[in-house]
Amino acid sequence: MKKQQLLYLAAVLPSSQVVVFGDEYTHRYKEGDRVDLWVNKVGPYANPQEAYEYYILPYCAPDTRHHPDNEGGSFNALKAHSIGERLGGHALRHSGHDLIYPSGASDAGNTGILETCTTSPLTDAQVSLFATAAEDQWFYQMYVDDLPVWGMVGEMLPDLEAAKGEHFGNDLSHLEEAVAKHTEAGGEFKPYVYTKRTLHVSYNADRIIKVDLTSEPGSLTEVKRGAQLKFELDINWSKTTTPFHSRFDRYLDHAFFKHQIHWFSIFNSFMMVLFLMGLVALILLRTLRKDYARYAISHGRRDVEEGESDGEDNEKDEDGKPLLKEGGARSAGGGAPVTGAEDSGWKQVHGDVFRAPKFLPLLAAILGTGWQVITLVAGVVLFAVAGPPPRGGHEERGG
Repeated sequence: MKKQQLLYLAAVLPSSQVVVFGDEYTHRYKEGDRVDLWVNKVGPYANPQEAYEYYILPYCAPDTRHHPDNEGGSFNALKAHSIGERLGGHALRHSGHDLIYPSGASDAGNTGILETCTTSPLTDAQVSLFATAAEDQWFYQMYVDDLPVWGMVGEMLPDLEAAKGEHFGNDLSHLEEAVAKHTEAGGEFKPYVYTKRTLHVSYNADRIIKVDLTSEPGSLTEVKRGAQLKFELDINWSKTTTPFHSRFDRYLDHAFFKHQIHWFSIFNSFMMVLFLMGLVALILLRTLRKDYARYAISHGRRDVEEGESDGEDNEKDEDGKPLLKEGGARSAGGGAPVTGAEDSGWKQVHGDVFRAPKFLPLLAAILGTGWQVITLVAGVVLFAVAGPPPRGGHEERGG
C-alpha cells in the first residue's frame, strides 16, 4: 500500500507544479489578477540615446500596497530582465501602481481607478531636476504587459494663471496660442510638470491588447521651491475585439514606415550601376581577348574564326599589331613562342588561370547554391518593397 501511495505522489506532484498563474510572461490574466506597470527610462526627446532611470526625477510613491512604508512593497523594485531587455539597455522598475484585471462582464465605465500620491516640499535640487526635464523636453517610457507607452514630463510655459483666463479657457485648449503670444512679447517661461495622467488599457477576454497614456494639460503645475505636487494616475479599462496576435501592429505600422518610395531615384541608380558595370566589362573584354588570343597561338589552340584565312593576318590584333614576335621566336628553353609583350602579373600563370579546377562538380554545386541564396534574398527584398497585397475594406493602422 505504501508503495502505491509513493507512486501516486510521484505522479501527482510533478503535474501540480505545471500550474501557471496569469502574468506578463504568459500574457493571460483572469479577474482579480494584478498587472504590473513598469517604468523604464527618461531622457530628452531630441536625443533618445541620453537616458536615465525614471526615478532620477523626484516622483513620489503611490499610496498603494507597494508603498515603501508597507511591508513587501514592490515600489522601485528592479525587474528581472531578459537577454533582449539587457541588450536594449532597459532598466525596468516597478511603478508602485496597482492594476487589477477586470472581469469579462465589467462595463468600461466601472473599471476606472484613481491612484494618487503627494510629494514632500520640493528642494532646490529637485526643482532643478524638474526644470531641466521641462526645458529639454524629457519624455518617459512605461510598460504594461510588454506594451510600451510614452509621455512627456513637463513643458516650459508662461504664467498659466493668465493663460487660463478669459478667451483661453480653463482646459488650456488654446495653450499653443498663448505660448506663441507670450514668445512674441518676449516674456519669461517657467517649468511646469504634468501631474495627472490617464492610462487606457483595452483587453480582449483574458489578454491585454492595447495601452494608451495621455497627460492632462489642465494638470500642468508650476515647479518651485517648497511646492507639493499631487500626482494622479487614472486607470481605465475597456473591452476590444482586436485579436491578440495583432496587438503590435500599431507599433510596426507606424506612419514613419509608410513613406513614399522614390521609384525614379531607384531606377536611375540601377541604370547607372548597369552602365558602369558594362563599361568595365567592355574594357576587360578587349584586354583579355587580346591576351587570350596570344596564348591560344602560343599553344597551337587558336580558334580560326569563320571567313578568315590562315595567313599572317590571323596573328595580328584588331590594331594591326603582331600577337607574336616576328618569326614566332621561342623562349630559350624551347617552350612556347615569346609574345610581343612581356608577361606580367597574372599573365605569367595563364596556364593555371584557364585550367579546369579539381572537384569541378563540387565547385559548381557551391556556386549554384550561392546563386539560389542570392535569388531568394533578392526576392524577399522585392516582396518587402512591394508590401502586402490589399485585403479589401478599411483597415485601421496605428493611432
